[in-house]
Amino acid sequence: MSTDVRTDSISRSDPVFLVASFGPIALFLVALVLTAQARGLPDNDYWDIFSPMIRSLDGFPAASDLYVKSNEHIVAGAKLFYLLNFHLSNGDNFGLSAITAVFSLLIAVALSYALSRSTKSKFEAFVIGIAVSLFVFSPLAAHNFFLGMSGVAWIGANLFMVLAALAFWQSAERDNPYGYVVAIALAAIAAQFYSTGLTALCAIGIQGFCSDKTRRLGIAIFVIGVAYLVMIAMLQHVPTQHGARNFNPTQIVLFCLTFIGGGIATYESAAILLGAIAIVVAFVIAGFRILRPDKSSFRSAFWVAIMAYAVMASGLAAIGRSNLWGDAAALASRYATIPALFWVGLFGAGFGLLRHTAFGRRFSIAIFAAAAATILVNGTPRLAEALARAEGKDIATLALSLGVRDPDVMQYVTPVPDQYYALEAYLKKFSHVPFDGRDFGCPSLGAQINVSSQPDNLIGFVDSVSKIQDPQWARVVGWVADSSDKRPPLLGSDLLSTYRCIAFLDGKGTVVGLGLGGLHRPDAAKALGRPRDDYGWSGYVDLQLLSREPALRSIYAALDTPSGWTKLQKPVEVGFEF
Repeated sequence: MSTDVRTDSISRSDPVFLVASFGPIALFLVALVLTAQARGLPDNDYWDIFSPMIRSLDGFPAASDLYVKSNEHIVAGAKLFYLLNFHLSNGDNFGLSAITAVFSLLIAVALSYALSRSTKSKFEAFVIGIAVSLFVFSPLAAHNFFLGMSGVAWIGANLFMVLAALAFWQSAERDNPYGYVVAIALAAIAAQFYSTGLTALCAIGIQGFCSDKTRRLGIAIFVIGVAYLVMIAMLQHVPTQHGARNFNPTQIVLFCLTFIGGGIATYESAAILLGAIAIVVAFVIAGFRILRPDKSSFRSAFWVAIMAYAVMASGLAAIGRSNLWGDAAALASRYATIPALFWVGLFGAGFGLLRHTAFGRRFSIAIFAAAAATILVNGTPRLAEALARAEGKDIATLALSLGVRDPDVMQYVTPVPDQYYALEAYLKKFSHVPFDGRDFGCPSLGAQINVSSQPDNLIGFVDSVSKIQDPQWARVVGWVADSSDKRPPLLGSDLLSTYRCIAFLDGKGTVVGLGLGGLHRPDAAKALGRPRDDYGWSGYVDLQLLSREPALRSIYAALDTPSGWTKLQKPVEVGFEF
């Protein structure tokens, strides 16, 4: 193929590519809106990973700090983005989720570009762009988007793998030897984000092997990739709580099939069947392209590399995790972005074979669109679960900024609160979230505020005060509604699900505690006869600010209204047991 022909082909595909980009951009914006609820402290293993980086918050990190492992994983690349997020947002988890969404946008754009070069119309490109984006931003992978620390690592590895394969493809088409160096470098970077990226060099090697022109180079890269993988495996120290590596071939195969099928299905039996069919089809297509290369072999090799990366990553996951959680672990939300890449790769490879006839193109696009729709249906419950968990991030952030230690609220932040508490003094020193001075619109504890009487349109009660594990604090819950407006009085932004502060006052008007709206109260909704139920609020009272006399002390709830702070007239009484 001449250079002129290649240039004309790319030129003609430019408008089609722009149409195909609509899907990635639209899903990116949706992801940002949904994950806005993931704000607050980062989640899960972030604290264990971040602890070696504390001394780097006011300078550039040392290599020794970057390569302190998380469990057995190298996450040096992810750590750099954790530090970037600290400097941009004081470590806000939404910043990590936004970085994850940007990574996914780049992946979706790259894959849409690759597919748009095989389309015949803008409509085909539009449908493909939407379908690709549903796979890349899969709701089945909600874990990675709402727990931003996880997404930066997993999806960061995916991004650099896809970019490496794309660079290799373009280098082969354009006879650019320097592009191969770039591809190898990008694959090596993928390995610095998470252990799944360790297979990137091997995948690029397989990509090179699929074409006569690059076969020797591919073999060399593959050998280097295997050597690197073996070296890392020998140097890894597997934590005892993760169980020993599993090399049982039957269990590995079942795990891999479940893993690949789990990119679409959520039941193990369905995932195994889908995975088996898909992997067989993938091997047939790869073998066909190797044995019968043509002018489109570089493009086909790109899709083979994407599939190979996912299959090899499933093998690593099987060896490392099947002894811990069994085959069902392959369906975990944190894994779902990798099999999603496999299915896009399978469609890309199949579309390359069928695109020469109108029926073949339409049939393959219809199947791809149906699979994307299935992901949307199957992934909605996981998305709802992630949204429900994320709703507690603000109250958890407020509680920790107040110094409240409440295990019940920590579930919204991390299952290992001790990791967070071990770093709390450093987090305060460096103003890491939640000590960055964020403003929920709350007055200061101990302040005196002028309050007006409860207007007739406000309905609400302080329901209860209860003890928590921290003896200095008590939890307060209640609800408030506006009889003239179905919108909850404490609602800030319906789009971003933000809620304003509520203050707790003693009988003298002194602020003795703080809380936030947004608590779901179906009982209040039923009493009000309204469909929405987010009229509740929850917060904490500092018992040290309450006077010792009398035996029963009154606590009022006050909210900031357009006419100033207004308190609900009926208080709750706090007895001597507190």
